Amino acid sequence: MRQLYLSTLLWLDEHAYLRYDRSLTNREYLRTLTIAPALRDALQPVVEAFDHVWYGFAPISAPEFERYRNQVEAIRNLSHV
Repeated sequence: MRQLYLSTLLWLDEHAYLRYDRSLTNREYLRTLTIAPALRDALQPVVEAFDHVWYGFAPISAPEFERYRNQVEAIRNLSHV
């Protein structure tokens, strides 16, 4: 899950929607997406799910991970618009 999340941030960086900076928090990344509100709205549930699992040490089921992966894919599709 972490690798998928980080790859999403790098994808957004490559497309100049945000600047990847390891010192920023996940919420700060959301705040930097002011130029792309649709991407920010799509990234928010991804950030929330990641924070819940990664920092909350919560388990993630296969269906939940698939939903997470689909949300990430939707972000990447939006960035092509």
